[in-house]
Amino acid sequence: MKNSGMTSMKNQFGLFLLFIAAPLCNMNVVQAQKAAVPISTYGVWDRGEGIDDYSDPKADFVLGIEVSDKWSNVQSNGPDKFDFSTFQNTLDRAAKYHKIVKVSINVGPDSPTWLYDNGVPLVKVVSSKPEKHAKFPNYPYYLSDAYIKYYFELIKQFSLFLRNQPKEKFDCIAFVQVKTGATGDEAPYKGEPIDKKYVIANKKAEWEDFRLESFAQFKKYFNDVNNRQIVLVFNAVDPDKQPIAYNWVMNTIDPQIGFGIKGGAYNRGHHLSGEQSFKEQWTPYLINPKGMKLFSASEMDESWNKAIFNINTELGFYWSALSGINTGLSSYNASKQAIIYAYEHKEISDIFRMFNKYAQQVYPATTTTAFSVFHEGLNAADTVKFPEKKFGKASEKNLDRYSSICKAYESRGAKMDDLKAVTIGQVNQREQQTGYNDVGWDIAEGNYERFLTQIKPDETSIGLFRVRGTIDKNSSKYDRFARSFENSTGKNTMYFKFDDEMFANSKPESLRFTITWLDKNAGSTWSLNYNNGDKSMKSALNVKGIGDNQWKTQIVTINDAIIDRSGKFGSDFMLVNTDKVDDIFNGIEVDITRKK
Repeated sequence: MKNSGMTSMKNQFGLFLLFIAAPLCNMNVVQAQKAAVPISTYGVWDRGEGIDDYSDPKADFVLGIEVSDKWSNVQSNGPDKFDFSTFQNTLDRAAKYHKIVKVSINVGPDSPTWLYDNGVPLVKVVSSKPEKHAKFPNYPYYLSDAYIKYYFELIKQFSLFLRNQPKEKFDCIAFVQVKTGATGDEAPYKGEPIDKKYVIANKKAEWEDFRLESFAQFKKYFNDVNNRQIVLVFNAVDPDKQPIAYNWVMNTIDPQIGFGIKGGAYNRGHHLSGEQSFKEQWTPYLINPKGMKLFSASEMDESWNKAIFNINTELGFYWSALSGINTGLSSYNASKQAIIYAYEHKEISDIFRMFNKYAQQVYPATTTTAFSVFHEGLNAADTVKFPEKKFGKASEKNLDRYSSICKAYESRGAKMDDLKAVTIGQVNQREQQTGYNDVGWDIAEGNYERFLTQIKPDETSIGLFRVRGTIDKNSSKYDRFARSFENSTGKNTMYFKFDDEMFANSKPESLRFTITWLDKNAGSTWSLNYNNGDKSMKSALNVKGIGDNQWKTQIVTINDAIIDRSGKFGSDFMLVNTDKVDDIFNGIEVDITRKK
């Protein structure tokens, strides 16, 4: 898919939003100004402090903490009293355990009730989804002078509270999320005002004006200070959907301080609508950025308890973690209950550890790990792979097109368990979808990769779905997607290359390959071949299956690899089918030791 917003972004802005590498909390390092999230803390954060003792080795998968409070709690007793004790308690704990912290205050429906006795109109709303939004029936009228006065004073006092912390606690503050609307979603209401004079349409200039005025206040008190600047994170600043807000942050925030974005919702599930466009839009500024550099932070809500995720919880966490990696997510803020669940279930905390490892691979020249996890996403929005003449009009609501595409992949295990869910958008998909869909709208198309690319994947292998049949609670997390040889069509070799910059200045001393595969057929054979300087590729690993139909890992370390793209199609190594039986793979991870 093409995304015009990405091109315009590159052409219009030459900003260099490069974050200074921030020290970890409590380290005795002098800072000229507050820096953003250090790459060493990219990974899973605890949203709600589900861990009592972060020094517990079982809690090592938690790299940061998120703390948020309601405005109604911060100012419960009137306009002249502020209670930031929730934040103070977290900063105290963060300093004790050497963690860094994301902070924010929920406003909008979480505003204190005394506002409505002090000149702020009370707005009551009705929602088309009362079962979801019933807990947010009351809102302030954001555009009233009284609301603006009290809200802006909150921003000021919050900044003073944070910036006046002792150094060892101030250094724990990673960033503040800017929240202007309902629950941080940057929309004024969850529903429609009963009294129509209080309607504020998201795209109307008056709401954008209010947002920009609020942005300016955050910038004034958190960025435009002589010392102790604090980085801000913005949501809903997409160049196509919110161009006014986008232009403001790009042109107004000091490049030397930088900012972050709310990194989508793609750590909450897989095959959610919009993932492919989000990836194309933002990963150039998150992964090996050339010029502009951002970081992304996204929370995981309680949708992991919903039906689609709980067909197989381990599988749900695994593929949603990879979906977050696929879109360049830096900070994965897992809900309190999810953190507790992971703490109590090692198979889940190991997935979070995988996310931590992969998320920190930002620059190929210094990466310590490269990987390719195999996946073929059947994106109905792609009219090149799925021509309209053959599969039907490319419309998000055209259910016949999804069914037609799925039928073409039926022999590989593709199904549509909940066809209607493909049209309801990613929020409702993770809330309401009851089964897996292998065709979707604007879903991730190819492998989940970082600095390791499979060359011509669909021409040299085939994508598989539900690899060992119907998925239930007893299935492996690997069963969801895979790639296979297809001897009948001559697809007997998979080719791979490392990123161009990975070894441009630092050659590998050793490469440790971990290959996950399905031992399905007794006696089947395959090999890993690589270039060691000889004219023909050398075999590093020869595998023979026993046919127990179990997922297995093969690990081999190579000390004499030559990375020069001298293989077929410019490859650095390959998986080779050495018989006529089609072997199945989940993916490849390569751990790198560089020559000093």
